[in-house]
Amino acid sequence: MRRRTRRDTLPSTAQTWTSIFHDRPDSRDAGLPFEAVVRVEWRHSPHGPANQHARCAASRAARLMVEKVLASESVLRTAAAEQELAAALGQQLPVHQDGVELLNVSVTLRVDDDVAACAHRAERARHEFELDEMDRRQARARMEFLREELLANPSAARLYTLLQHSPRIGGPPEGSDPDELIRQIHQWHPHSRWVLVAQTLHTFVGRLTEDNAQDLLKILRSAMTTLGHRQLAEEIATVEEAE
Repeated sequence: MRRRTRRDTLPSTAQTWTSIFHDRPDSRDAGLPFEAVVRVEWRHSPHGPANQHARCAASRAARLMVEKVLASESVLRTAAAEQELAAALGQQLPVHQDGVELLNVSVTLRVDDDVAACAHRAERARHEFELDEMDRRQARARMEFLREELLANPSAARLYTLLQHSPRIGGPPEGSDPDELIRQIHQWHPHSRWVLVAQTLHTFVGRLTEDNAQDLLKILRSAMTTLGHRQLAEEIATVEEAE
């Protein structure tokens, strides 16, 4: 009887095998996986010792390669994910690992309807968040503009109210009077007499006590009545009552 040699006990490295398995690899969308059918063509590696669990080793190696690529892909772009996966696997194969040689790995992807619906809702939520953040940035910019430009310069504030409805191409609103606009510019100039007086009065009023402020309102009401501005005097009286 002929003694069996070690060569007789080793699996043939020329024969190829095919393994097919289903998996749910994670996508870049948290908690939303792909549905994958993975087909692996492999053979026993001519390098290194034989692996008695070669089929599992081949499937595991393919699974890890697939998971690594799909972790950066979205379930909303299944076709693109398949293309990226095919390109990445084509660059890596063949692979020798754990006693097996992976010759080819092909993957078919699909996404459950529930998973796709969740992904769409998440995408809409991200979009709304981005819009909200853009609105907040614009609001902060407007407040900064109001604080640094308009509130510090009465003439700029007045001009802003006159021009804020202007067409995007430029120019004042349709039907506006250029002479009136020029008059308003001079009237609201920071160094015009009444603007300086108003600034001084504002500073003065801010330093008054509550009793002194009430006395000032009475003086203003009396002066307006004497000068014939009865309606303005009534408005001052209304302010006094509100206080």
